[in-house]
Amino acid sequence: MKTKIGVLNSTFIKVVFTLLSIFLIGISCKKEGSAVATLHTGSLSIFTKQVPTSQTFNDNTDGIELGVKFQTTVDGNATGIRFYKTSGNIGTHTAQLYSTDGTLLASNAFINETDSGWQSVLFDTAVTIAANTTYVAAYHSSLGNYSVTPLGLRSPITNLPLSALADGSDGINGLFKFTKTPVLPDSSYLSSNYWVDIIFVPADRKLY
Repeated sequence: MKTKIGVLNSTFIKVVFTLLSIFLIGISCKKEGSAVATLHTGSLSIFTKQVPTSQTFNDNTDGIELGVKFQTTVDGNATGIRFYKTSGNIGTHTAQLYSTDGTLLASNAFINETDSGWQSVLFDTAVTIAANTTYVAAYHSSLGNYSVTPLGLRSPITNLPLSALADGSDGINGLFKFTKTPVLPDSSYLSSNYWVDIIFVPADRKLY
């Protein structure tokens, strides 16, 4: 009888341990998955392997909006925004997609960010965008922190069909605005690249 009870206790402990392990793994996966948005396998962005070499900048403001004018050579859907985060870029960050006249097309907050690297967020609803039309991908940094590469948009940055426009090719580029709340950035300085990117799915690919 003691042997049988011992076996039952051992089996029960194994079952409980297995269930607990599955539960903990599930929580871990959920946390890791939410740190960076899960992207469609056909998603494209302007930046591929490029990363800034500078550390976090701050102009002693309460907040700043940073953006980039971009175009695509094909119709498609803007599904989200990325930005490159250097260590020390604390605060909250919110993504926006604008038309050049300042119309807000989509917005969403970044959540569960990593300490550094590319941060991604998807819009609740994808935005249809047209070929050869200029849009602004942007994000708001609540504490005024950002990454920058001066003269980074003196020439276009292209990953077909996407392109970050060269400063001056369709007005200014390398956009910023000191602001406590998200708004279209409308200033530029030294053709700077603020490391903002679009997440794009061409029209000939399924969104989800």
